[in-house]
Amino acid sequence: MHGKIFPFVATRDGKSVGRIAAVIHQSHNDRYHDSVGFFGWFDCENNPETAKALFEKAAAVLSENGRTSMRGPYSPSINDECGLLVWDATNRAPCIGLTWNPPYYESLVLAAGLEGVRNLHGYDLPMARLEVPDRLRRLSERAEKRAKLRLRPINLKKLEKELELVHEVYNDTLGRNWGFVPISMEDLLGAADDMRSFADPNIILIAEKDDVPAGVALTLPDFNQILAGLQRIPHWLRLPVILWRMKTRKITACRQMVYGVVPKFRDHGLHAWLLREQFSEAKKRYPLAELGWIEENNRQIIAACTLVGGFHQRTWRIYERPLAATAA
Repeated sequence: MHGKIFPFVATRDGKSVGRIAAVIHQSHNDRYHDSVGFFGWFDCENNPETAKALFEKAAAVLSENGRTSMRGPYSPSINDECGLLVWDATNRAPCIGLTWNPPYYESLVLAAGLEGVRNLHGYDLPMARLEVPDRLRRLSERAEKRAKLRLRPINLKKLEKELELVHEVYNDTLGRNWGFVPISMEDLLGAADDMRSFADPNIILIAEKDDVPAGVALTLPDFNQILAGLQRIPHWLRLPVILWRMKTRKITACRQMVYGVVPKFRDHGLHAWLLREQFSEAKKRYPLAELGWIEENNRQIIAACTLVGGFHQRTWRIYERPLAATAA
């Protein structure tokens, strides 16, 4: 991300009671030729006055930097953790890379003058009790025969090189999404070490034609299941506990993070083929998959989720409010 982050903490009697960050995302502004500013990392006690003070501080900083609206939560961008959880039909902890917050957060945000502008959806796919739909199987078999494409798992030993393909497909396929900003190669490479330590290559698939990337389906095991409860363990003991859990615990869920086909290959049936192969591989290892988040107007991906048996279980919301810019 190219920009600036201004973090703030609210305290009372020496105790932290809330936090927020004002975010200047120059890459977004350059792409859309607008003056939108952002907020992120919002955390607050159930007190409207505290929340209002935090939002007013973030708004003031954004105004001083020439921004005419404040949007979020993005922590720090749309390519990272974003959205306020406003509806949750599950009783589960959040999946890797997805946000969770107490239900009262929405009332705090609304009381601070922000309004919802876009919804992001999460779908559950109960792998343990589903089979690949016949229609999907027929479509994918046809694509496999006709498209002359190669579908393979990612090579974690050459992860940096493989991420170059993911980077190309990601930025080429998600550009139609609302608020999309291309992810930088630097940001992807920054995640390489973490991915290498827990990624399952069998559920990260790359499609190619003559070594030209055509599509990517990137799913990660829910590493949050390994990290759960670490706050109760002394800092010095956390790494050994994580390593022990990785050896002794079986992760039972995964998250579909990126699913994209390069535009010139979209008529080749590759969507169906990627979906079938990833479904089949994930089913062998994970009883549950979470698909999302998915932008509410992305009808093609929502239809694909429904086709394989997914159902809507969570909604996150992006909020915005106008600002009066005080500087250019």
